[in-house]
Amino acid sequence: MTNSTNGYQIASLIREINSKLNHSIKNEFKDTGLTVPQIMVLKTLSNGNRLKISEISKEMNLVNSTVSGIIDRLEKQDIVKRIRSEEDRRIVYIELSEKGNEIIKNHRAIINNFFNDTFGNLGNEEINTILTGLQTVKNVLDKKLIYEDKSSSNELVFFEHK
Repeated sequence: MTNSTNGYQIASLIREINSKLNHSIKNEFKDTGLTVPQIMVLKTLSNGNRLKISEISKEMNLVNSTVSGIIDRLEKQDIVKRIRSEEDRRIVYIELSEKGNEIIKNHRAIINNFFNDTFGNLGNEEINTILTGLQTVKNVLDKKLIYEDKSSSNELVFFEHK
């Protein structure tokens, strides 16, 4: 098998796994009434820090206007709140509300249950093989790619790390 064939197979598998996981996770969260991007924003805020929309956008690789719309919808549901900086009133931070923190706590339980149900029948050796393979993919990508956010064009640029 050639490297180009291997590359195509790897890309296809990653795409297929991503699609299946997104579909499954979306089904797990359908009762919450939240979209996947909304859940991603909550996850980004879940470390307890206040973040500016630009910081959330950078973390999620989305443009500010997209994240701002997501924040607007979450704020209307009292899931996040906007906090003005005391030092500079022009700066607005976003943080989880009490309701948002509760959703994150439930989110973690739902994710754990989903993966336990999905992979619970596998043995330790199979789980370790999966984890090793995924870690290898991540490590290869970490070495190969650097993400540079071009703030003027809001494009994500990939280039090889030398």
